[in-house]
Amino acid sequence: MSGELEDKNRFEAHTEDMRTPKIVLAVIAAAGLVVAVPTQAHAAPKCPTTVTASTSKAATVSALRNSCSQAGIDRLFRTADAGAIPKGVYHGQTRPIGGPNDAASDAASAIWSGKHFYNGWLNNRVLGGEALSANVYYGPSTVDGKRVVRIDYARSGLGFAHDELRRLPNGVYVGYGFLGADKGVSFWVWK
Repeated sequence: MSGELEDKNRFEAHTEDMRTPKIVLAVIAAAGLVVAVPTQAHAAPKCPTTVTASTSKAATVSALRNSCSQAGIDRLFRTADAGAIPKGVYHGQTRPIGGPNDAASDAASAIWSGKHFYNGWLNNRVLGGEALSANVYYGPSTVDGKRVVRIDYARSGLGFAHDELRRLPNGVYVGYGFLGADKGVSFWVWK
């Protein structure tokens, strides 16, 4: 009889040991379901057709990232003036040429976070530091020949690369990164 009691106790102990992982797995699965259930998304502001000095920078930045088509960004760029050459630290976001692309924008944001403008030059804000220096001056746009803030990477040994920016009336600068004459990315910077 004592052998049967020992077997029963071992079985109960084994059963108890098996419940713990099942409970842990059930809790993890439930937590996963909570995370996986989509929440009510807030719609991004519509891409503005015009931007005024009173247009919210936050709404403009959100629209550029999440709802503007490439044609919308192009329209904003074409209608903006070069504005003053920026000074100081500017936040930034980017996306490939084309429509909104969350995965690409998120990946770029993990690396690049904006630009630090000095007097006539800048550094890009990358990986928590500064790198990739460039000269900053006014020049003609590759897009339409009109004046832009031109960012020329020759000082970093990348003479084939440049950026072009124009200032929207609310202080957000919108533009493109070029490799040669080809637009590679749309990007925007703001204080």
